[in-house]
Amino acid sequence: MEKSMKKGTLILWVVIFGFIALFIFQNQTFFLAKNAFHLNFGIKEYSIPELYNAVLVLIFFCCGLIIAFLFSFSARFKAKRTIKKLNTTIAADTTEMDKLKGEIVTLKDADTPVDGQVDTIKLDVNTTQKIVDEATTESPGDKTEKTGADKFNANPGEDTATLEVPTEKK
Repeated sequence: MEKSMKKGTLILWVVIFGFIALFIFQNQTFFLAKNAFHLNFGIKEYSIPELYNAVLVLIFFCCGLIIAFLFSFSARFKAKRTIKKLNTTIAADTTEMDKLKGEIVTLKDADTPVDGQVDTIKLDVNTTQKIVDEATTESPGDKTEKTGADKFNANPGEDTATLEVPTEKK
């Protein structure tokens, strides 16, 4: 795509310069004529010697380019300042993102138990179920209620179980 843009731009400039050359060629009598100019500023009078009109056109064209460059100069400085400001914002945001990612990693590491704690944290659902069953058989008069333990799976390899917790009547 970039090559086609370069070719398109090149073709555009060739066409523009072709029209300019055609215009100059068809109007050779005007461009090869000589004219002298006099400038009167009220205080001092200037006299410009005879020059070809083509040279005068070229001088005014160059003056126009210089004026256009000067007018775009402030816009370029504003654009550079804006780009610099946005780059510093990007750098600050990137550093903050890296800091937050580091905090996430440390928080994930803090949630994982140390090797010695792993055995005490794991729950054996079958053992818990046996303890609850024994507690309910000893006191048949107590009312039991089911908790949401069926949604919690302490051991991923085993089936989930429903915990029954005895409650006392008041």
